[in-house]
Amino acid sequence: MSASHILSFVIVAMLGSRLFPSPISSSVPTILQFPAKTTGAVHTLRIMTTQLLQEASQIIPNPQLLINVVSKRVRQLGLGHRPMVEVGPRASLTDIALKEIIAGKLTFEEQNASADGA
Repeated sequence: MSASHILSFVIVAMLGSRLFPSPISSSVPTILQFPAKTTGAVHTLRIMTTQLLQEASQIIPNPQLLINVVSKRVRQLGLGHRPMVEVGPRASLTDIALKEIIAGKLTFEEQNASADGA
């Protein structure tokens, strides 16, 4: 037997399970492969969120303030507060907060600091 045949045999013996998978057994975890391409539904939801963000930015034009208002409301919704607008079954918490701003249900109040900084 030549050295190349022995080397081939050793490589196949070492990598055999990877090259020739055995039938599914309970002791070996199975990794399922899913397509990497996103579906049209995900793309549509992103477009909807972008449109909501543009509409909400007309009401609260300061981007930092808008982010803070949405963030605080998302936190509240995550804790179980009820939405103040009609929402669909696939609406994210961010979408709900943006819809509430657009509908005028969610506003903010600026607090001015006093002269002594308190």
